[in-house]
Amino acid sequence: MRKLLALAVVTSTATVCSATAASSLDDLLGRWCGDASRYVFTRTELEVTLLSGQKPLHGPVLKILKVEVKGDEIEVHWQPDKPGNSTGFKLSPDKRQLIQQSQTEGDKGPKRVFKRC
Repeated sequence: MRKLLALAVVTSTATVCSATAASSLDDLLGRWCGDASRYVFTRTELEVTLLSGQKPLHGPVLKILKVEVKGDEIEVHWQPDKPGNSTGFKLSPDKRQLIQQSQTEGDKGPKRVFKRC
């Protein structure tokens, strides 16, 4: 009986820990600095600044249509609403590093790594 009760406590604690480790839109908000660009996320927009001084192909301000969160992955869908008009991001466990997944649709960009700045 005691072993069963202890197992129930461990299971519920593990569930709470994994739930608090999940990412949210709030984790994405703010400034992110990469090797080639800087991102500033708000709840409704992404402002892109290329460090080369060139104008971004898309933007410099992208309007956020919706955000889907699955664990540590965040999928941002852009306006206008059309297939391939989204970008996948993954946050490090400490949420200080943002990895933009390589794109196979849309702008077909490479994987990019950003840090809080």
